[in-house]
Amino acid sequence: MIKRNIAVGLDIGSCEVKAALGVMNHLQEVHVLGMARVSSAGLRKGNIIDIESTSRSIDNCLNELERLTGREVLSTVTGFSSISICAADNRAVIAVGNPGDVVTVEDKERVLSSATNISLPPDKTVVHVIERQYIIDGYDGVRDPVGMAGNRLEAEALVIYAAAAAMQNLQRSAQRINLSFDETIYNQLLIAESVLLPAEKEMGVALIDMGAGTTEISIFNQGNIKSTSVLPIGADYITKDLAIVLRTSIEEATRVKEQFGLASPEMAPDDMMIEIHNLQGSEAKQIPQKLVAEIISARVLEMLEMIYTELQQQGDLNKLAGGIVFTGGGAQLQGFVTLMEDFMDVPVRLGRPDTIKGLSSELNQPQNAVALGGLICGLRHQDPELIQDQSGISGIFDRINYWLKDLFS
Repeated sequence: MIKRNIAVGLDIGSCEVKAALGVMNHLQEVHVLGMARVSSAGLRKGNIIDIESTSRSIDNCLNELERLTGREVLSTVTGFSSISICAADNRAVIAVGNPGDVVTVEDKERVLSSATNISLPPDKTVVHVIERQYIIDGYDGVRDPVGMAGNRLEAEALVIYAAAAAMQNLQRSAQRINLSFDETIYNQLLIAESVLLPAEKEMGVALIDMGAGTTEISIFNQGNIKSTSVLPIGADYITKDLAIVLRTSIEEATRVKEQFGLASPEMAPDDMMIEIHNLQGSEAKQIPQKLVAEIISARVLEMLEMIYTELQQQGDLNKLAGGIVFTGGGAQLQGFVTLMEDFMDVPVRLGRPDTIKGLSSELNQPQNAVALGGLICGLRHQDPELIQDQSGISGIFDRINYWLKDLFS
């Protein structure tokens, strides 16, 4: 497989746009040369609602990255998420092209192509077709059938799809600034590249990414993603609760959350007071930190209930040896990981992009997992196999990724 010498990972979030540029050395190690982040505009709950504002945010971020690294950015590996993301299991079967002979690459492509043929509403489009296993003449558990003898080839796959308009709007935002997407990949797959350990993906783990406007939940097992969904909740809900109850601005509520926020009031000292400004910024008052924690805790517990319900629908948490990996900007709230562990009654760890060696503490943060995962994919996975989409969408989204299992090896 051809390796790129340089790549850029791009994360277009509801709160921030982030981009990471790096190279791969002769030892196949990823080195980050620079990372930029700017406030985003034009997105809500992961969906683009203003193409012009979104384009400007992306452009500002890439301009900053170019300034930091001295490299021109013409294309990126871009993360994609949307509240419209859904997944469905599908199965396809074909006769091997040369009966009695071996399965060829063409046979594998043909059966995967058949696996994309699911009934979707006209406003939906396929994003990824992810291999689960192959079955040759009734023998299951095959990970790569190419070169094996057989007459009948079956494929079990997970088909991830989303609103066609969401994909189109992402493309149009890039076109406005003459940016090319090398690949457009679902965020959870990128996060898995930068955060999850091979043993976790093999033995079973739940990956939860809490962003500003959405929370993505996936289960990985046997080296691959098994299920996924997106909830319309995120860290912005906590910020807005603080702003409303404390009668202050979103900016001030963000500051209070980041500097003094706690997931549980039990963590707050009884005598700790903090200063907060009113909505106009003209007056300040002292409030107990415990009050801030009580406001946050009410929303956090509601979120945990929704996350738990979704996880139960996707699978049995007790059968996941890796427990839960919690990442994203929302995971930064002090005490959130501990509270989630107590609530879910399974091990929970904070997901940092530790798969990249030598990262500075500033970069090795949960909120950077998508951009750094995109960088890893850009360097390690040149030109994944693509097939024609049936939705009729033009441009790069006429193609959908076969997310091959070697991504998770």
